[in-house]
Amino acid sequence: MMPYCSLEDLLAQVPESVLVSLTDDEGTGQVNQGRIAQAIEDAQSEIDAYAQARYQVPFSPVPGVIRKIAVDITLYNLFSRRGFDEESADSVIVTRYKSAQKFLENLSRGVVTIGVPEPPPDAETRFDYSERMFTRKRLEVF
Repeated sequence: MMPYCSLEDLLAQVPESVLVSLTDDEGTGQVNQGRIAQAIEDAQSEIDAYAQARYQVPFSPVPGVIRKIAVDITLYNLFSRRGFDEESADSVIVTRYKSAQKFLENLSRGVVTIGVPEPPPDAETRFDYSERMFTRKRLEVF
């Protein structure tokens, strides 16, 4: 399964030093790849929970808008590990996460699309109500 975003995608949004501060609990001075992978996996699960209402998940290839949403949610997940300072640049992370959630809600309801064809609906059972099902003649048999 292809992840919806990568470390490189995260680094395009925040400096490496920020990712180190969010993931390096051991004090190694390095980005903890395991914590990054877990945050990406959690973001992907959240996206899939919404998207599966209309699309086949997981996405492959990953649409650009889903990659962006995955980055926003992953960063939110990483910042959540240490808490948010609403008076700092952290507020942007919260705003982007809330926007991502709103987009996913609209995606699941079909208000927005992502440029990927939706699977055909399952075969529906249709009834012909033009003729009465239960008449005196039909019920005589019972």
